[in-house]
Amino acid sequence: MNQSIASQQDSHKEYRQGLFQGTLAYLIWGCFGLYFTLLAEVPADEVLAHRIVWCVLFVGLLILLQKKIRSTWTMLTSKKTLFWLSISSLLISGNWWIYIWAVGSGQVIAASLGYFLSPLVAVLLGLIFFKEQLNRLQKTSVFFASVGVLWQIVAIGEFPWIAVSLSLLFGFYGVVRKQIAVDSVSGLLIETLIMLPIALIYLSLLATQGVDHFGAFTWELIGAGVMTAVPLMLFASAARKLPLGTVGFLNYIAPIMQFLSAVFILNEAFGIDRFISFAFIWVGLIVFSVDLFRKAKANG
Repeated sequence: MNQSIASQQDSHKEYRQGLFQGTLAYLIWGCFGLYFTLLAEVPADEVLAHRIVWCVLFVGLLILLQKKIRSTWTMLTSKKTLFWLSISSLLISGNWWIYIWAVGSGQVIAASLGYFLSPLVAVLLGLIFFKEQLNRLQKTSVFFASVGVLWQIVAIGEFPWIAVSLSLLFGFYGVVRKQIAVDSVSGLLIETLIMLPIALIYLSLLATQGVDHFGAFTWELIGAGVMTAVPLMLFASAARKLPLGTVGFLNYIAPIMQFLSAVFILNEAFGIDRFISFAFIWVGLIVFSVDLFRKAKANG
């Protein structure tokens, strides 16, 4: 009896820890729109290169502290793992570049839309690549999201390429990462190591030509690496302690924060047509969340 109570208390304690870590991770990701606004004067290529370099250093330190050097090295020697991580490194680098460019050009709302769409895109890609069947609620959620995207095209007269590109790149990134059993921290280190030579060569060329921005934005550029490593570390720990349904709900914190900061702090324009487009997508996400809640409840 006492063992059962102690086990239950440990389980609740682990859940609370996971909830705190997961919430903090998504709160940091939610601040990305504001943070990268600090680097709006720096070209997206240069910010991306610095993000890769500093990410390697900070994630490498994290691997060292977690004593995962041997296991990470084993992954590096696997041709299959290296092949899939090379593809995923291109996808995540593309995702990062578009996000940095969008924020730098004052389009944080468009970027937040990409992450609102991500869960629904993941469902569609699951259908295409893994033959995962869509239930009625999932089909309804995808329908509403599609109407929202079409509304932007017809009513506003523009294709939401930033949002669609971000969600597709992140969705395909998830598809590729499912091909291999690699933890998120080790995987990120290898992905950024793959891109590191290109980043270093590019930054060296900028420095040689005297057109780099590192002197003027030293800490902001270093911080881009920290902002990448810290939430990932928190999320990796939280994901082991929380049910998948809880993680799914936490996923909405970041785009909601980015959207609100864009409208109320950065004062980006948000007219009625854009509101209608977002409203359809939000309805789709509410339906998707109902399905997520039902599954979580069914699984205990």
